[in-house]
Amino acid sequence: MSFDQMMIHYSAPTLCGIKPGNLFFIKSSDFSESQLLLWKKKFESCGFSLACAKSAKDTLFILVYNPLWLRKLLGDIFVSSYLLGKGYKKPFDSASVIAELTRRIKSRRTFPHEVGIILGYPLLDVIEFEAKNGRDCKYCGYWKSYSDVEKAKKCMCSYKKCSCMCKEWFDQGYSITQIISEYNKAVKAA
Repeated sequence: MSFDQMMIHYSAPTLCGIKPGNLFFIKSSDFSESQLLLWKKKFESCGFSLACAKSAKDTLFILVYNPLWLRKLLGDIFVSSYLLGKGYKKPFDSASVIAELTRRIKSRRTFPHEVGIILGYPLLDVIEFEAKNGRDCKYCGYWKSYSDVEKAKKCMCSYKKCSCMCKEWFDQGYSITQIISEYNKAVKAA
């Protein structure tokens, strides 16, 4: 997959409004800073934000997120209590939480599992994953589910379908706004 194809494939569920954020890692050799800047402008013009930083010697992480959705998540009392327990400082705003999360990913001491909140994973699953060190889940897909397996399966299926559809449209030359529009039409028609 080219860098551009990776950007649309891995960001699609966020762009299409079914997920608050997407995180993916790419090798430095597959990375293009000039293309990333173009994507950042495209995403911002559609209301999305992008964070990127080196996470290991030859790996970078890219986080695409919906800042409005993230703000809503951060306003949840259970989420804010969880983040306080993880050492995040109030007030919780999208920029400061993303900056702290980026710092934690770059430090590489331990992976900050709280990123699961930004990725739309149920808080209970994020907490259980940490408590059980990733073991004994009820279902494993995009994340390890410890709670509502049927809901998780349905959600993960929609993410996969969305990513595949959007990549196809992108390969056909559609712009981001056209892809979002086509996805919304497909959902309404289903």
